[in-house]
Amino acid sequence: MMRVAVRACLALFLALALAPGPAQARKPVAPDPAEARARLSEARARVAASEAETRRLSRQLAALEAARDSEARRLASLLAALWPLRAESLAAGVPAGSDWAESDRRYVWTRSLYEAALTARQAFDAAAAKARQGRLARDDAALRLLAGQKESDRAFSEAVTSRVRELENAPGSRAGDGAVVLGQALEATVAPGDASDRGAAAEAGPAVFAPPPGGLSWPTPGKVLIPFAAANQAYRQGMVLAAPEGSPVAAAAPGRVVFTGTLRGLGRVVILTHDDRCHTVYACLGDSAVSVGEAVSGGAPLGSSGYCNQTRASGVYFELRFREKALNPAEWLAVRR
Repeated sequence: MMRVAVRACLALFLALALAPGPAQARKPVAPDPAEARARLSEARARVAASEAETRRLSRQLAALEAARDSEARRLASLLAALWPLRAESLAAGVPAGSDWAESDRRYVWTRSLYEAALTARQAFDAAAAKARQGRLARDDAALRLLAGQKESDRAFSEAVTSRVRELENAPGSRAGDGAVVLGQALEATVAPGDASDRGAAAEAGPAVFAPPPGGLSWPTPGKVLIPFAAANQAYRQGMVLAAPEGSPVAAAAPGRVVFTGTLRGLGRVVILTHDDRCHTVYACLGDSAVSVGEAVSGGAPLGSSGYCNQTRASGVYFELRFREKALNPAEWLAVRR
């Protein structure tokens, strides 16, 4: 018995010795940038197809509803003509002295109206059924589009993450280059919802950017500590706003969350995509309250402010990008009163 116990203890100690410890645990492998980009392109193609199908079904539904409404008006007109005849028949009947020819004409005319009304009712019911089917098809396509957008958002987040990790691990990369790395990663990754050619998009330039009426909302009410700089200063492609640690950080405009994560030199980062290939970046966050694929309204909380490496104090780093090029946020934010 003693020998068996000793052997069991030795086997246990050997197993523990050979087991990988925390330091030996295998780190998660970042997705390959090329594969991430390919998945993103495929997801965008599916989104574009779903958008086209949704538009086609919406046009078809509008035509079906117009046909239904036309049949409804025709039926109402026939019923309006039949109602006086029905009221008259419920009265004293055929007036005395009327001849058979007149009665026969009234009978034939009334019967034709009833038959036309019956045909119109059947046509209306058929048109209404087609409209209901069209609405169901349109709604189903809209659900597929929503699912495709979420898939595209996840693929975008994965593509940005893989590109950031690749740049961070490149020779010469420094810990303080977070904003530069993020900018390069975003420029290399076309934003979700942009299925057009990058070259054609770049030719249009950022001049067509149109903010919401009244301008973008300020992510935080603090003053500007570091303003936007010229393009040759890549580390200042956004602005730093003063904010006590833990202060709420809000979305500058309605959009969808396409990235949440921690980046070297920027802390926790949230990226929103908006219409017309525009997105906003919120960095130096202490925590985030949103997830990829989530839709947010303008002014909705995204998280809270944290330590900002650029100022060595608490604050928020904010970027505005259109077609992956940085714009000066101060020119598009709402005027403070």
